[in-house]
Amino acid sequence: MKVLVHKTSLSAVLTGLFALPVLLTSNSVYGQNKTWVPTKKEEVVLEYESTSPVVSESAQNPNNQVNTTWKDAYAQLQSLLSQSSRPGQSYLEQQAQLLAHHWTRQFKIKAQKFTENDQIKLKLINAQLLQKKHRFKEALEELQKIPKSNKLYAQAVLIKSRIHHIEGHYDAARQSCSELLSHGLPLFAQLCLIETEALSGQPEKSYQLLINFRKQYERSSDDVLIWYHQVAGSIARILKETSSAEQHFAFKLDIAPVSQWYQWADMAMKNGNFQQSYKLLKQFDDGNNKLEDGLIVRLARAEKWLELDSHYQELAKEKIELRMKRNDQLHAADIAYYFIYVSPDAEQALYWAEQNWEKVKEPSDKELLIRAQSMDSSGGVNE
Repeated sequence: MKVLVHKTSLSAVLTGLFALPVLLTSNSVYGQNKTWVPTKKEEVVLEYESTSPVVSESAQNPNNQVNTTWKDAYAQLQSLLSQSSRPGQSYLEQQAQLLAHHWTRQFKIKAQKFTENDQIKLKLINAQLLQKKHRFKEALEELQKIPKSNKLYAQAVLIKSRIHHIEGHYDAARQSCSELLSHGLPLFAQLCLIETEALSGQPEKSYQLLINFRKQYERSSDDVLIWYHQVAGSIARILKETSSAEQHFAFKLDIAPVSQWYQWADMAMKNGNFQQSYKLLKQFDDGNNKLEDGLIVRLARAEKWLELDSHYQELAKEKIELRMKRNDQLHAADIAYYFIYVSPDAEQALYWAEQNWEKVKEPSDKELLIRAQSMDSSGGVNE
């Protein structure tokens, strides 16, 4: 079954969504399961960070890859990508980039040594790295080269839908979400479509759908439930239901990527929980100067509100000044955040919030833009 969705009204989408639970019991693929389960354990659908990831010594030094096999390198790349999403671990992304670059050259030089599936695995890795750098067009080009017949296609579709959401291309997102139905992933398709409708202007009805389907998600796999809470948190944030959003983003926070920590901290501080935010974020500071800018500016915000010393405020100032000198568009959101919540400056906040919005259009980015637009000439902003 292939479902094509073009400029779909919410009612049409809902009709399809309410039909999805029927698929869970009528389709022989998952007749006895709560959700689809790969028939082979090497089939990858969606990756989340493990609780105790380990990167091998050779992965930490990509220059030592001369005698490493592609099979080992692929496992290392997956581990590096996974770990680089964790708080305080983003520096591993550069190691993954170097390793991927090395193997991209090897694939060109010795193309005959690698299978088509090997090439597809590398394309997926490169697409993920490009996405992290906000090079969305190039990432989509890599993903377009992955054929529908390949077992990694479903993961490619999930990444496509994510990019379309980030860019605010909701018709394209609906198309990608609907493709998950024909690949035996009804719950992923359902969540994907619900999120798309919320982002495109109907968050109230979308959030109600998530509430209605909650038990269904809770009976499913951990991967589905984690994504459910991420989507629900984002929609609750749009609706300014900050207490609910904080609760959703707190789900499995101990193994969450840094992006979820940002979301949780924003909602926690919005709800007045500055002490808790400061305490939990500070645990990632082991003194190695590898904290992400997003963590630093949030620590600085909490530190300022709690009237503690100015350690993180000074560190944030140094980081932001360096980003501005480099005109670092990749960190535009962090710069805008700093000038809204740490060192208020209406002009700078608006400039960087607008720069960020040109590339990334998620609820948190819209919130930044609105806050920057509402600042008065003195840079005042209410918590």
